Amino acid sequence: MRAEIVGVGTELLLGQIANTNAQEISQMLATAGVDVHHHVAVGDNLDRAADAIATALGRADAVIVTGGLGPTPDDLTREAVAKVLGRPLVRDETLASVIRGIFDSLGRAMPEDNLKQADLPEGAEPIAPEGTAPGLIVRTEGKVLFCVPGVPWEMQAMMEKTVLPELRSMGGAAVLATREILVVGLGESHTHQAIADLVAAQSNPTIAYLASAGLVKVRLTAKATTEDDALSLIRPLETEIRARLGTNAIEGEGATVAQVLGWLLKGRGETVAVAESLTGGSLGAELTKAEGASEFFLGSIVAYTTEAKARVVGVDRSVLEDAGPVSEETAAQLAERAAERFGADLGLSTTGVAGPAPQDGQPVGTVYVAASYKGTTEVRKPKAYGGRDHIRAIAVTSAIDLGRRVLGG
Repeated sequence: MRAEIVGVGTELLLGQIANTNAQEISQMLATAGVDVHHHVAVGDNLDRAADAIATALGRADAVIVTGGLGPTPDDLTREAVAKVLGRPLVRDETLASVIRGIFDSLGRAMPEDNLKQADLPEGAEPIAPEGTAPGLIVRTEGKVLFCVPGVPWEMQAMMEKTVLPELRSMGGAAVLATREILVVGLGESHTHQAIADLVAAQSNPTIAYLASAGLVKVRLTAKATTEDDALSLIRPLETEIRARLGTNAIEGEGATVAQVLGWLLKGRGETVAVAESLTGGSLGAELTKAEGASEFFLGSIVAYTTEAKARVVGVDRSVLEDAGPVSEETAAQLAERAAERFGADLGLSTTGVAGPAPQDGQPVGTVYVAASYKGTTEVRKPKAYGGRDHIRAIAVTSAIDLGRRVLGG
Protein backbone atom coordinates (compact mmCIF):
# COMPACT_ATOMS: atom_id res chain seq x y z
CA MET A 1 0.00 0.00 0.00
CA ARG A 2 1.33 3.42 -1.00
CA ALA A 3 0.75 6.41 1.25
CA GLU A 4 1.31 10.13 1.09
CA ILE A 5 1.41 12.62 3.95
CA VAL A 6 0.20 16.18 3.44
CA GLY A 7 1.00 18.75 6.13
CA VAL A 8 -1.21 21.84 6.09
CA GLY A 9 -0.02 25.07 7.69
CA THR A 10 1.77 28.19 6.53
CA GLU A 11 3.98 27.96 9.62
CA LEU A 12 5.56 24.85 8.07
CA LEU A 13 6.54 26.76 4.95
CA LEU A 14 7.88 29.73 6.92
CA GLY A 15 10.09 27.39 8.94
CA GLN A 16 8.50 28.52 12.19
CA ILE A 17 7.96 24.89 13.18
CA ALA A 18 9.48 21.66 11.89
CA ASN A 19 7.18 19.14 10.22
CA THR A 20 7.74 16.50 12.89
CA ASN A 21 4.24 15.11 12.28
CA ALA A 22 5.35 13.78 8.90
CA GLN A 23 8.31 12.02 10.52
CA GLU A 24 6.19 10.44 13.25
CA ILE A 25 3.40 9.40 10.89
CA SER A 26 5.94 7.77 8.58
CA GLN A 27 7.38 5.80 11.48
CA MET A 28 3.88 4.69 12.51
CA LEU A 29 2.94 3.68 8.97
CA ALA A 30 6.09 1.57 8.71
CA THR A 31 4.83 -0.56 11.58
CA ALA A 32 1.72 -1.28 9.50
CA GLY A 33 3.73 -2.20 6.41
CA VAL A 34 2.62 0.92 4.54
CA ASP A 35 5.13 2.49 2.15
CA VAL A 36 5.29 6.29 2.29
CA HIS A 37 6.21 7.68 -1.12
CA HIS A 38 5.76 11.43 -0.62
CA HIS A 39 5.76 14.14 2.06
CA VAL A 40 4.12 17.42 1.06
CA ALA A 41 3.69 20.67 3.00
CA VAL A 42 1.24 23.32 1.86
CA GLY A 43 0.14 26.65 3.31
CA ASP A 44 -3.25 27.79 4.58
CA ASN A 45 -4.64 28.48 1.12
CA LEU A 46 -7.79 26.75 -0.10
CA ASP A 47 -6.79 26.29 -3.74
CA ARG A 48 -3.24 25.14 -3.01
CA ALA A 49 -4.34 22.79 -0.25
CA ALA A 50 -7.00 21.29 -2.53
CA ASP A 51 -4.42 20.85 -5.28
CA ALA A 52 -2.00 19.09 -2.91
CA ILE A 53 -4.72 16.72 -1.68
CA ALA A 54 -5.93 15.97 -5.22
CA THR A 55 -2.38 15.21 -6.36
CA ALA A 56 -1.85 12.92 -3.38
CA LEU A 57 -5.06 11.02 -4.07
CA GLY A 58 -3.97 10.61 -7.67
CA ARG A 59 -0.79 8.74 -6.80
CA ALA A 60 -1.36 7.06 -3.42
CA ASP A 61 -3.70 4.44 -1.99
CA ALA A 62 -3.92 6.22 1.36
CA VAL A 63 -3.51 9.90 2.14
CA ILE A 64 -3.03 11.32 5.62
CA VAL A 65 -3.60 15.06 5.95
CA THR A 66 -2.45 16.67 9.17
CA GLY A 67 -3.36 20.17 10.31
CA GLY A 68 -5.97 22.73 9.31
CA LEU A 69 -8.83 21.23 11.35
CA GLY A 70 -9.19 24.01 13.91
CA PRO A 71 -12.01 26.56 14.28
CA THR A 72 -10.32 29.65 12.82
CA PRO A 73 -10.75 31.03 9.27
CA ASP A 74 -7.28 29.83 8.21
CA ASP A 75 -8.20 26.21 9.08
CA LEU A 76 -9.22 25.09 5.60
CA THR A 77 -8.60 21.34 5.40
CA ARG A 78 -12.30 20.40 5.52
CA GLU A 79 -13.10 22.93 2.79
CA ALA A 80 -10.16 21.72 0.67
CA VAL A 81 -11.30 18.09 0.90
CA ALA A 82 -14.87 19.08 0.01
CA LYS A 83 -13.58 21.00 -3.01
CA VAL A 84 -11.50 18.04 -4.24
CA LEU A 85 -14.44 15.67 -3.90
CA GLY A 86 -17.01 18.09 -5.29
CA ARG A 87 -19.18 17.57 -2.22
CA PRO A 88 -20.80 20.10 0.13
CA LEU A 89 -19.93 20.48 3.78
CA VAL A 90 -22.67 19.11 6.04
CA ARG A 91 -23.05 19.79 9.76
CA ASP A 92 -22.79 16.57 11.79
CA GLU A 93 -25.10 17.27 14.73
CA THR A 94 -23.77 14.37 16.79
CA LEU A 95 -20.27 15.73 16.40
CA ALA A 96 -21.53 19.22 17.26
CA SER A 97 -22.93 17.84 20.52
CA VAL A 98 -19.60 16.20 21.29
CA ILE A 99 -17.78 19.51 20.78
CA ARG A 100 -20.27 21.34 23.02
CA GLY A 101 -19.78 18.65 25.65
CA ILE A 102 -16.01 19.14 25.62
CA PHE A 103 -16.40 22.81 26.48
CA ASP A 104 -19.07 22.07 29.09
CA SER A 105 -16.75 19.60 30.81
CA LEU A 106 -14.07 22.29 30.98
CA GLY A 107 -16.53 24.81 32.38
CA ARG A 108 -15.94 27.14 29.46
CA ALA A 109 -18.29 28.87 27.08
CA MET A 110 -17.94 27.55 23.53
CA PRO A 111 -17.33 30.11 20.78
CA GLU A 112 -19.82 29.47 17.98
CA ASP A 113 -16.91 29.33 15.54
CA ASN A 114 -15.97 25.96 17.03
CA LEU A 115 -19.03 24.36 15.46
CA LYS A 116 -17.21 24.74 12.14
CA GLN A 117 -15.29 21.66 13.29
CA ALA A 118 -18.49 19.61 13.03
CA ASP A 119 -18.81 20.37 9.31
CA LEU A 120 -17.74 17.39 7.22
CA PRO A 121 -17.66 16.76 3.48
CA GLU A 122 -20.82 14.88 2.57
CA GLY A 123 -20.30 11.13 3.07
CA ALA A 124 -17.25 11.55 5.33
CA GLU A 125 -16.96 9.58 8.56
CA PRO A 126 -16.00 11.52 11.70
CA ILE A 127 -13.11 10.54 13.94
CA ALA A 128 -13.84 11.40 17.55
CA PRO A 129 -11.73 14.32 18.83
CA GLU A 130 -8.85 13.73 21.21
CA GLY A 131 -8.73 17.43 22.06
CA THR A 132 -11.33 19.67 20.46
CA ALA A 133 -10.59 18.95 16.79
CA PRO A 134 -12.40 15.96 15.20
CA GLY A 135 -10.77 14.09 12.36
CA LEU A 136 -12.42 12.56 9.36
CA ILE A 137 -12.24 9.65 6.94
CA VAL A 138 -13.25 9.76 3.29
CA ARG A 139 -13.39 6.73 1.01
CA THR A 140 -13.35 7.47 -2.68
CA GLU A 141 -12.64 5.36 -5.76
CA GLY A 142 -10.95 2.59 -3.81
CA LYS A 143 -8.74 4.98 -1.86
CA VAL A 144 -8.92 6.36 1.65
CA LEU A 145 -8.23 9.86 2.95
CA PHE A 146 -7.65 10.57 6.65
CA CYS A 147 -7.58 14.06 8.11
CA VAL A 148 -6.07 14.33 11.59
CA PRO A 149 -5.19 17.36 13.76
CA GLY A 150 -1.83 19.08 13.60
CA VAL A 151 -1.41 19.11 17.38
CA PRO A 152 1.12 16.29 17.83
CA TRP A 153 -0.45 14.45 20.77
CA GLU A 154 -3.91 14.60 19.17
CA MET A 155 -2.46 13.34 15.89
CA GLN A 156 -0.63 10.49 17.61
CA ALA A 157 -3.71 9.30 19.51
CA MET A 158 -5.91 9.43 16.40
CA MET A 159 -3.32 7.56 14.34
CA GLU A 160 -2.99 4.78 16.93
CA LYS A 161 -6.70 4.38 17.68
CA THR A 162 -8.21 4.81 14.22
CA VAL A 163 -5.86 5.27 11.27
CA LEU A 164 -3.41 2.42 11.82
CA PRO A 165 -6.06 -0.23 12.59
CA GLU A 166 -7.96 0.85 9.48
CA LEU A 167 -4.89 0.63 7.27
CA ARG A 168 -3.92 -2.75 8.68
CA SER A 169 -7.36 -4.12 7.88
CA MET A 170 -7.12 -2.76 4.34
CA GLY A 171 -3.57 -3.78 3.55
CA GLY A 172 -3.38 -7.17 5.21
CA ALA A 173 -0.88 -8.24 7.83
CA ALA A 174 2.51 -6.72 7.05
CA VAL A 175 5.22 -4.90 8.97
CA LEU A 176 8.40 -3.09 8.11
CA ALA A 177 11.48 -3.71 10.26
CA THR A 178 14.59 -1.58 10.12
CA ARG A 179 18.15 -1.98 11.34
CA GLU A 180 20.88 0.63 11.11
CA ILE A 181 24.61 0.13 10.87
CA LEU A 182 26.60 3.17 12.00
CA VAL A 183 29.79 3.63 9.98
CA VAL A 184 32.59 5.93 11.17
CA GLY A 185 35.70 7.12 9.39
CA LEU A 186 34.91 5.73 5.95
CA GLY A 187 32.68 8.26 4.17
CA GLU A 188 29.58 7.62 2.09
CA SER A 189 31.32 6.85 -1.22
CA HIS A 190 33.79 4.40 0.30
CA THR A 191 31.02 2.76 2.30
CA HIS A 192 29.03 2.29 -0.90
CA GLN A 193 32.07 0.97 -2.74
CA ALA A 194 32.46 -1.79 -0.15
CA ILE A 195 28.87 -3.02 -0.54
CA ALA A 196 27.94 -1.83 -4.05
CA ASP A 197 27.08 -5.32 -5.30
CA LEU A 198 24.71 -5.88 -2.36
CA VAL A 199 23.01 -2.56 -3.09
CA ALA A 200 22.63 -3.45 -6.77
CA ALA A 201 20.98 -6.76 -5.87
CA GLN A 202 18.64 -5.37 -3.21
CA SER A 203 14.95 -6.18 -3.22
CA ASN A 204 13.72 -7.18 0.23
CA PRO A 205 15.57 -6.05 2.36
CA THR A 206 16.42 -2.68 0.84
CA ILE A 207 19.59 -0.71 1.58
CA ALA A 208 19.84 3.07 1.94
CA TYR A 209 22.41 5.58 3.19
CA LEU A 210 22.20 8.65 5.43
CA ALA A 211 25.40 10.67 5.76
CA SER A 212 26.11 13.23 8.49
CA ALA A 213 29.15 14.79 10.14
CA GLY A 214 31.79 12.07 10.14
CA LEU A 215 29.16 9.32 10.08
CA VAL A 216 27.24 7.20 7.59
CA LYS A 217 24.13 5.26 8.55
CA VAL A 218 23.41 2.20 6.43
CA ARG A 219 19.71 1.47 6.83
CA LEU A 220 18.37 -2.01 6.12
CA THR A 221 14.58 -2.34 5.75
CA ALA A 222 12.55 -5.50 5.20
CA LYS A 223 8.83 -6.21 4.90
CA ALA A 224 7.21 -9.41 6.13
CA THR A 225 4.11 -10.67 7.89
CA THR A 226 5.72 -10.32 11.34
CA GLU A 227 8.57 -8.29 12.79
CA ASP A 228 10.53 -11.47 13.55
CA ASP A 229 10.18 -12.62 9.93
CA ALA A 230 11.32 -9.21 8.69
CA LEU A 231 14.33 -9.22 11.00
CA SER A 232 15.24 -12.74 9.85
CA LEU A 233 15.50 -11.34 6.32
CA ILE A 234 17.76 -8.53 7.52
CA ARG A 235 20.19 -10.47 9.73
CA PRO A 236 22.21 -12.31 7.02
CA LEU A 237 22.60 -9.09 5.04
CA GLU A 238 23.62 -7.14 8.14
CA THR A 239 26.21 -9.78 9.00
CA GLU A 240 27.70 -9.60 5.50
CA ILE A 241 27.84 -5.80 5.50
CA ARG A 242 29.47 -5.65 8.93
CA ALA A 243 32.06 -8.20 7.82
CA ARG A 244 32.98 -6.06 4.83
CA LEU A 245 33.14 -2.79 6.76
CA GLY A 246 35.13 -4.24 9.64
CA THR A 247 35.95 -1.92 12.53
CA ASN A 248 34.43 1.03 10.68
CA ALA A 249 31.01 -0.42 11.56
CA ILE A 250 29.97 0.40 15.12
CA GLU A 251 28.70 -2.51 17.18
CA GLY A 252 25.16 -2.31 18.53
CA GLU A 253 21.83 -1.39 17.01
CA GLY A 254 21.11 2.34 17.18
CA ALA A 255 24.20 3.00 19.30
CA THR A 256 26.18 6.22 19.11
CA VAL A 257 29.96 6.29 19.03
CA ALA A 258 29.93 7.80 22.53
CA GLN A 259 27.77 4.94 23.82
CA VAL A 260 30.14 2.34 22.37
CA LEU A 261 33.14 4.07 23.94
CA GLY A 262 31.25 4.20 27.23
CA TRP A 263 30.48 0.47 27.06
CA LEU A 264 34.15 -0.30 26.45
CA LEU A 265 35.31 1.85 29.35
CA LYS A 266 32.69 0.58 31.79
CA GLY A 267 33.48 -3.00 30.84
CA ARG A 268 37.09 -2.40 31.84
CA GLY A 269 36.34 -0.21 34.83
CA GLU A 270 38.23 2.63 33.14
CA THR A 271 37.67 6.36 32.63
CA VAL A 272 38.10 9.15 30.10
CA ALA A 273 38.80 12.89 30.29
CA VAL A 274 39.15 15.44 27.51
CA ALA A 275 40.93 18.68 26.67
CA GLU A 276 39.32 20.47 23.77
CA SER A 277 39.95 23.66 21.86
CA LEU A 278 38.19 23.62 18.49
CA THR A 279 35.04 21.97 19.81
CA GLY A 280 34.50 24.38 22.71
CA GLY A 281 32.89 21.84 25.04
CA SER A 282 30.99 19.80 22.46
CA LEU A 283 33.26 16.77 22.92
CA GLY A 284 32.53 16.59 26.64
CA ALA A 285 28.84 17.26 26.02
CA GLU A 286 28.62 14.38 23.54
CA LEU A 287 30.22 11.96 25.97
CA THR A 288 27.75 12.93 28.69
CA LYS A 289 24.85 11.99 26.40
CA ALA A 290 25.82 8.34 26.75
CA GLU A 291 23.88 6.40 29.35
CA GLY A 292 25.86 5.95 32.55
CA ALA A 293 28.37 8.67 31.61
CA SER A 294 29.03 9.43 35.29
CA GLU A 295 30.65 5.99 35.56
CA PHE A 296 33.35 6.65 32.96
CA PHE A 297 33.56 10.40 32.12
CA LEU A 298 35.62 12.45 34.58
CA GLY A 299 35.56 15.88 32.99
CA SER A 300 36.66 18.29 30.28
CA ILE A 301 38.97 21.27 30.01
CA VAL A 302 37.95 23.76 27.34
CA ALA A 303 41.15 25.60 26.43
CA TYR A 304 40.28 27.82 23.50
CA THR A 305 43.22 30.22 23.55
CA THR A 306 46.89 29.41 23.15
CA GLU A 307 47.60 30.80 26.63
CA ALA A 308 44.94 28.55 28.17
CA LYS A 309 46.48 25.52 26.48
CA ALA A 310 49.78 26.32 28.15
CA ARG A 311 48.69 27.69 31.54
CA VAL A 312 45.59 25.61 32.27
CA VAL A 313 46.17 22.35 30.41
CA GLY A 314 49.95 22.31 30.62
CA VAL A 315 50.93 22.02 26.96
CA ASP A 316 54.62 22.87 26.60
CA ARG A 317 55.08 26.46 25.42
CA SER A 318 57.87 25.30 23.12
CA VAL A 319 55.39 22.98 21.35
CA LEU A 320 52.86 25.79 20.97
CA GLU A 321 55.52 28.15 19.61
CA ASP A 322 57.34 25.71 17.31
CA ALA A 323 54.52 23.44 16.03
CA GLY A 324 51.63 25.82 16.65
CA PRO A 325 48.37 25.51 18.57
CA VAL A 326 46.81 23.68 15.63
CA SER A 327 49.20 20.79 15.15
CA GLU A 328 49.74 17.10 15.70
CA GLU A 329 52.09 17.80 18.58
CA THR A 330 49.64 20.08 20.40
CA ALA A 331 46.77 17.63 19.95
CA ALA A 332 48.93 14.86 21.43
CA GLN A 333 49.89 16.88 24.50
CA LEU A 334 46.29 18.05 25.06
CA ALA A 335 45.15 14.41 25.24
CA GLU A 336 48.08 13.40 27.46
CA ARG A 337 47.59 16.29 29.88
CA ALA A 338 43.84 15.65 30.08
CA ALA A 339 44.47 12.10 31.21
CA GLU A 340 47.14 13.24 33.68
CA ARG A 341 45.16 16.09 35.27
CA PHE A 342 41.99 14.06 35.77
CA GLY A 343 43.72 10.77 36.55
CA ALA A 344 41.90 9.11 33.65
CA ASP A 345 42.92 6.01 31.74
CA LEU A 346 42.05 7.64 28.41
CA GLY A 347 42.57 11.22 27.31
CA LEU A 348 40.98 12.72 24.20
CA SER A 349 41.57 16.07 22.52
CA THR A 350 40.57 18.28 19.61
CA THR A 351 42.25 21.28 18.03
CA GLY A 352 41.75 22.89 14.65
CA VAL A 353 40.39 25.73 12.56
CA ALA A 354 36.61 25.98 12.15
CA GLY A 355 36.66 29.30 10.32
CA PRO A 356 35.58 31.62 8.96
CA ALA A 357 39.25 32.60 8.42
CA PRO A 358 42.53 30.64 8.39
CA GLN A 359 44.53 30.58 11.63
CA ASP A 360 48.31 30.58 12.04
CA GLY A 361 48.73 29.61 8.41
CA GLN A 362 46.34 26.65 8.73
CA PRO A 363 43.33 26.58 6.37
CA VAL A 364 39.74 26.32 7.51
CA GLY A 365 38.87 22.65 8.04
CA THR A 366 42.22 21.67 9.52
CA VAL A 367 41.47 19.33 12.42
CA TYR A 368 43.64 17.22 14.70
CA VAL A 369 42.27 14.77 17.26
CA ALA A 370 44.25 12.66 19.66
CA ALA A 371 43.79 9.78 22.09
CA SER A 372 46.22 8.93 24.86
CA TYR A 373 45.75 5.58 26.55
CA LYS A 374 48.04 4.38 29.30
CA GLY A 375 51.13 6.08 27.93
CA THR A 376 50.48 5.51 24.21
CA THR A 377 49.21 8.42 22.10
CA GLU A 378 47.71 8.39 18.62
CA VAL A 379 46.86 11.46 16.54
CA ARG A 380 44.58 11.64 13.51
CA LYS A 381 43.92 14.39 10.99
CA PRO A 382 40.36 13.75 9.75
CA LYS A 383 39.05 15.38 6.60
CA ALA A 384 36.73 18.16 7.75
CA TYR A 385 34.64 20.40 5.53
CA GLY A 386 31.56 22.62 5.48
CA GLY A 387 30.61 25.35 7.92
CA ARG A 388 31.82 25.86 11.48
CA ASP A 389 29.26 23.59 13.11
CA HIS A 390 29.87 20.79 10.62
CA ILE A 391 33.66 20.95 11.07
CA ARG A 392 33.28 20.87 14.85
CA ALA A 393 30.85 17.94 14.66
CA ILE A 394 33.32 15.97 12.53
CA ALA A 395 36.03 16.67 15.11
CA VAL A 396 33.84 15.41 17.98
CA THR A 397 32.94 12.20 16.16
CA SER A 398 36.54 11.62 15.07
CA ALA A 399 37.97 12.09 18.56
CA ILE A 400 35.51 9.68 20.19
CA ASP A 401 35.99 7.16 17.39
CA LEU A 402 39.77 7.34 17.81
CA GLY A 403 39.29 6.59 21.50
CA ARG A 404 37.14 3.59 20.58
CA ARG A 405 39.79 2.27 18.22
CA VAL A 406 42.63 2.81 20.69
CA LEU A 407 40.68 0.67 23.16
CA GLY A 408 40.22 -1.99 20.50
CA GLY A 409 36.48 -1.49 20.02
